[in-house]
This record gives sequence, structure tokens and C-alpha cells, in this order.
Amino acid sequence: MKRLPLLLAILLFPCCAAAYQYDARLSSRLKKEFEAQLRSVPAGRELYGRLAKSGGYSAMRVLVRGDASPCLAWFDPQENAVYFNSRFILRFFEAKGFKDAKVVEVLWDNKKVRAELVKYAGAVYVHELVHAVQCYLYPEYRQDAGANPLEFEYEAYLTEDIYVHERMKADPALLKKFIRGAYTDLYTENMFGSYFTLSLDINRYKEKIRRFYEEELGGYLSLESAETIQKNRNADSKILAYAAGDGESYEQAGLSLARLQKEKAEYASFLEDFYKTRWPAFSGDALFFLGSIALEEKNYPLALDCLAGADANSAGYEPEPGVLNSLKTSGALAILEAASFIRDNSKKMDIETLSQHLKSLDKACAATGRPFPEDLLESKNSVYPRAMAYYAKKHASETDPARKDYYKENLDFFAAASGPAGGAH
Repeated sequence: MKRLPLLLAILLFPCCAAAYQYDARLSSRLKKEFEAQLRSVPAGRELYGRLAKSGGYSAMRVLVRGDASPCLAWFDPQENAVYFNSRFILRFFEAKGFKDAKVVEVLWDNKKVRAELVKYAGAVYVHELVHAVQCYLYPEYRQDAGANPLEFEYEAYLTEDIYVHERMKADPALLKKFIRGAYTDLYTENMFGSYFTLSLDINRYKEKIRRFYEEELGGYLSLESAETIQKNRNADSKILAYAAGDGESYEQAGLSLARLQKEKAEYASFLEDFYKTRWPAFSGDALFFLGSIALEEKNYPLALDCLAGADANSAGYEPEPGVLNSLKTSGALAILEAASFIRDNSKKMDIETLSQHLKSLDKACAATGRPFPEDLLESKNSVYPRAMAYYAKKHASETDPARKDYYKENLDFFAAASGPAGGAH
């Protein structure tokens, strides 16, 4: 789980966390050091430009507090602070037994430790800074809507993904190590969670975010839905106010609706322009870059998803002249290389690795209109029913929501591909 809904976060986390001796000094250093890293790429500089114009950032703090929730970090508008969850900081450094006050002191005192956190948690910080600027610019929204705006996540995720892309293009070493399985940590895994699932189709990209926040997490509401709810509240207020002889309550409800409509119009205009000026040029460039790196590192499932599926998920978009053709050409190469890799290594792979390679090849062939390699059909027919049983068992025993969803997605795929009789076709 990437982040909890803000309303839930406010309920879970104390509004006024007890101050520690080094809070202010650590906050100052983290703000300065995060800013230096974020400003190294255009997306970061643009974000700080918005923060400078919005007000509120100069007083914003960066604090470290522990909590049992699955949040890596969150922005608290009441406290005007980005909080990092010390529980995950300790896990990142493989440390145990430290109280929050000591974690704060160590981070303040030890420049090397602090530099590691800043280096790997930058994308998380970007996401929360976007929420900060949203709260500064649209302060009445949560009061009037009564829920967290889903559209805020559309902006936060795209900003974060662009930031990650620009950082990785400048220095792809971390990306390469992660792709070939040579390195991972909880912040890096979180950072690539959205970046690895980009699509040329803007609606698919947004739908993934919507489904996660509205259907899986809950507590999020689109601006359109918020306006409808407020209108209904307004109508109820009118009836109740006149019944009680209190016209002032109805007038207040009308002002609330007017504020919401104004912010809805302003933010909708901003978000449309924000996406229009970046899409699909960004997604096309990112898919080609990521797919090429994956192909280079022989991560064929990722390479096939990025490159071979480009035509199927383009939805008619042409990112830049020639980019779609480059994606298709690289996708064809990825299919050939993946098939060859499976032939040479299938006997060395466990059921999960082999099934994922076959699944990605299967989907890539379908997306590009190519026949599945005939000499691999026997392997596919043998592996798919076993993969279905494997993921059914994993899904039944898993408690983590994200992993459970992953197992369910694979279970559904292999069940459908295996056919009613349990044999692949």
C-alpha cells in the first residue's frame, strides 16, 4: 500500500505530535537536502516553483514519527508537515530498538545516514510535496467535499513518475540494478511501483489510480462526485433551515457549494493542462527508455510489457514522430529474445519465473498479432495449469492487500488461459 487516505491518516496519527529536541534542526536539514536533490531535475524545479507561489511551504516541517500504519509518509495539512514513518526508516536501515527521539537525533547528527534516506526516499517526498501544494492552493476542499479528492492523486502520481523518469535517465544505475534483481529496498520498490506500470493510454493510467483509491482503499472522492454531494446537502439544508426558521444555515451551505464549485473549476482546468502538456510525450519516452533498459538487462517480462504492448495500449496516441514505430520495432525484438531465452532457460526456472515469462510472451504476441511460438506451446500447455494452482494457493494464504491483488490477477489470467477443462489452449 503506497499511502493511506488523508482522512484516515489524520485519525490514525496524532495531530500534535510531541516535540523532540532535534525536530526543528532535523526538519531544516531534511528540507534543504531534499530540495537540493529534487531540484536536480526539471520536475523538481517546477514543483518548487509552484510551492513558492502557493504560500505555506516556508513554514512546512519535515518530521519523523512512528506508526503502525502502512504509510511510508504523509502530509498533515493541520500541522503543515510531511511526516516520515520511522518504522519504515528503521526497516530501511535494518535497525531495531530505536525510539522516535533517537531516530530523530541520529538523522540530525549523522550526515551519511541522512544522505541515504534523502537519496532513496526522494520520490515519496515528491508525492507528499504535491499534496502540500494542493492543500495550500485549495484549502477549502476537504471541508466542503468531506473526502479526499481523487484528482489530487492523478497529479501526485504523474509528478512522481516524471520525477523518477528524469532521475533515472540522468543516472540509470539504480534502475538497472533493480531490474536485474541485484538491489531493492522498500523506498525503491515503492518508487518503481507506478513507474513500471505506465501506459500510452492516459485513461488506463488514471483508471489504475482510481481503482486503487476508490475501490481498494476508500475515502477518496472525485471532484464531480463531491459537487453532487454538496448540492444534495445544500437541498437538505434548505428544507431543514426553513423548517427551523434558520435561513442563515442555508446561506452558509450555499457559500460552501460556491467555494467547492470555484475550486473544482480551477483545479479541473489546471489538471487538464497539466496532463495535456505532458501526455503522451512523457509516457512514450518513459516506456521506450524503461523497456530498452529491461531488454538490456534481460528482464523480458518487463521489456515485453513496455515495448510489445505499446501498439495495443496506445489508444491512437502518437507520443512523438517515430516513437510508436520505435516501440513496435523494439517490441518485436523483445518477443524474439524472450522466446529464445525461454527455450534456453526454462528447465532452470521455478514455476513462478517460467509462468511469468510465458504469460508476458503470450500477451505480447496477442497484442501485436503474432502467433505464439509453436515450439513453446507444449511448455505453455504444461505450465499454465500448474501456475493456476500455484497462484490459487498463494492467493488463499496471502494477507497483504497488494500481494493478494497480484496473486488474484495472475490466478485469473492462468485460469482463463487454461480453459474450463484445466488445459491451456
